[in-house]
Amino acid sequence: MLSKISPRLRVLREAAEDLRYLLNRGYNKETVLRLVGDRYLLDRDERLVLYRSVYSMDEVEQIKKKRMEERMLQDQKVLVDGFNVLNTIEAALRGDELILCDDGIIRDFSQVYGKYRLTQQTLTSLSLMIEALKTLRVSEALVLYESQISKSGEIAKKTREIIREKEIDGDAETSKTVDSILSRSERIVCTSDSAILLRCKSYFDLAGYIITSRIKNTQILSLSKNST
Repeated sequence: MLSKISPRLRVLREAAEDLRYLLNRGYNKETVLRLVGDRYLLDRDERLVLYRSVYSMDEVEQIKKKRMEERMLQDQKVLVDGFNVLNTIEAALRGDELILCDDGIIRDFSQVYGKYRLTQQTLTSLSLMIEALKTLRVSEALVLYESQISKSGEIAKKTREIIREKEIDGDAETSKTVDSILSRSERIVCTSDSAILLRCKSYFDLAGYIITSRIKNTQILSLSKNST
């Protein structure tokens, strides 16, 4: 999907600037995204990029003040948004373009609607995820997968195997209410889902940490007008 973003980057940055301006003045995001998207003749995928990348200053401040740094995870219990984190790591391994969003989170734009394919990249991503949690010295990690998505039970089982293999204290489970659990938890949450980030107590961008520290030659774009 994002292979066409680079050639359209100038247009998307202009559209993002307009969208930010309107969001900062309190306009409804869906309404102004439709307006801006029509003005710049953006297709569905480009509108999704804007929707997930651009936020009002108020939202940015709300999210950033909850952000935990690497050193803050030591001896802490964490909850991991399993499919959310894995999708982003897998996108980086595939060489997909990623975007550094207004709220400081690195996001991919692949989407999982009820189906998930367990591939070698999935296993590599799982290993990277668990190794990172071990490096960060968390006291306990619980990885949650949406039970509505196919292969969730299988991927949770594989996650538990790697957790044991890497010798960290943790587990993996499936649930129908992952978003709700993450949003209400007292633990540090690892996700890039903005709806959860706005509601949770604290978070860590685990996928972003792995991508920037362990995966080489990743292309990370920005819709900021001052970016190169």
